[in-house]
Amino acid sequence: MNDSQMKLASEDDENFEFLETIMRFQDGSLSPSEVQELEDAICNNPARKKLFQQVQLRTAAIHDLFRLDAYGRAGKFQEESVADSESIPTSPHAANQSFPSPFSSGRSDISVSRKLIFASLGFAVASLLIAIGLFVRNEVRVDTIAKQDSSSSLPKKSNVILTGEVRARFFDQSVLATGSGVELCRDYMLQSGIVKLNFPSGATTIIEGPSIFQVATENCLVLNTGACSVHAPPGAEGFEVITPVTKVIDRGTRFYVNVQDNNEAEVHVIEGAADLYSTPQKPDDRITTDKPGPAHEEHTEFIQLTDGEAARVGGFHDHIGQKAGFDPQPYRFQLPDRLVSYQASSTVESSVDKLISLKVQRNGLLHQYSAEELIPIEVTWFRSDPEPESNGYMSGTRTPPIRPADWLEDRNLTTGLINFGGQPIPLDRIPDFDSHSNDDSAGPPGLGIRFQNPVVNQAGPDVVLFEVQLYTNPPDGDPFHVYPVSNRTDLKPLTVTKFDLTMNSPSLRELTMLWSHRYPNTAVSLEDLKSYKDSLKVDVSHLHFRVIGVGIDLSEMGYVEGEHVEELFFQHAVSGKASKVDPVFIAGLPLLSPNN
Repeated sequence: MNDSQMKLASEDDENFEFLETIMRFQDGSLSPSEVQELEDAICNNPARKKLFQQVQLRTAAIHDLFRLDAYGRAGKFQEESVADSESIPTSPHAANQSFPSPFSSGRSDISVSRKLIFASLGFAVASLLIAIGLFVRNEVRVDTIAKQDSSSSLPKKSNVILTGEVRARFFDQSVLATGSGVELCRDYMLQSGIVKLNFPSGATTIIEGPSIFQVATENCLVLNTGACSVHAPPGAEGFEVITPVTKVIDRGTRFYVNVQDNNEAEVHVIEGAADLYSTPQKPDDRITTDKPGPAHEEHTEFIQLTDGEAARVGGFHDHIGQKAGFDPQPYRFQLPDRLVSYQASSTVESSVDKLISLKVQRNGLLHQYSAEELIPIEVTWFRSDPEPESNGYMSGTRTPPIRPADWLEDRNLTTGLINFGGQPIPLDRIPDFDSHSNDDSAGPPGLGIRFQNPVVNQAGPDVVLFEVQLYTNPPDGDPFHVYPVSNRTDLKPLTVTKFDLTMNSPSLRELTMLWSHRYPNTAVSLEDLKSYKDSLKVDVSHLHFRVIGVGIDLSEMGYVEGEHVEELFFQHAVSGKASKVDPVFIAGLPLLSPNN
């Protein structure tokens, strides 16, 4: 007996016990507590309620048969009494002739009638019990089948896990959360960004948008269009990638697959080997999960690609594939180093308060740092654009601090110095300026910061910046320039156009309390901000701001690994009335350990 049969037998026993309880209820032998239990079972279980109604109806029908029998016997007795009164004997002889013998045909008719009735009743009761038994069994079977059908219609989660994503945006689907299982045989349409999937065998795939992909089995990826980097370590040999025109079977390797919208596919083997089969397109080709692998049929002929080889399949090329020029550059060994996530505290008044910790990928490895481990900053310069900013220069609580710079130097993710100056095209270099001067005619527009301890340039992000962002503003974050504060000609500004954590990232925190402090004049210095006593305080909490963030790699500004950086300068990178960057937290990352 298998598990399903054992489960079915157990459910049968429970239902027959329920039937016995109903019979005892009809007999009046249930205690008050047992009557209450029966009532609860009927109210909470629709199937048992239906069974109770069926038993009650059939029991009532049996009682009706008994009543008919009783009425029939009463009528027969009345008829006999009338007949007897009309034939009262006038003599003993007459009496002997008038009274029928106990074994006369009349008594025999009544006896036969009763036997027939009781036989009918017995048959009815037996039929009732059989019907109830069949009803219960059918109810259980129907319920089991319904559960199986409903479970089969549910999404089939797999053991293929999404272990990371970078600015991933899916079309017409909820974003896959990091750490969740991917549904089998479901087309995922990745509009932009990158996702990484880990398969149970140990194989990993990094898929880049735009692409359409599907996890056919826990050892097979279908790539309808887009690009994918595959790594199958020892033990994951046999992993498959299927495209509309080819199937790639891994033989222990790293390879890259790129599928065009016209179905042409290129395969580049970075290291190891891979077998390349062509899959003829047929109208009935489908991927199913009732077989060990995909239902595509491939030609028995194949070519094997090894280190540094590439092939192109589809279009006007031979169905087996033709050798192509090898290009290792598109292959991704890992997801980009980046700011991955953050944790923040909350208060009764606000859903977001202080930064607790953050997670970054540096040199391909994930690192988590508490807020206390980060390198704090000091604000050295603030200057707005020439025109007054209608959205203000400070954000935070309703009451501003005595020293405006405190709102960017603290760990609070709702307070900051916002909407400083800039321009769309970065300057070649930041002009020299005196951060202690209050001369409104000198110094560039922007924000200057100094680290309390120098930041050492290492692999991956070295500095993090968080800003508050509105849903109607760019979802990838407000662009900004960041400059080295140095006269060195080998250094250059960096323009950040996309944040690591964007408005589409699933782990962002939303603000429930935020005030904007606005002024009628421009702010040409920190002293100006301090001197403005009567700001217009505007509650913008209802606009659903979120905290987004980005990691900054100092190497992209020309610093070499191991160099110390003490200061940086920021400018917005937009024109006109476009939304400007609104930083609420900036900090340096600590040194990597020697093993990393």
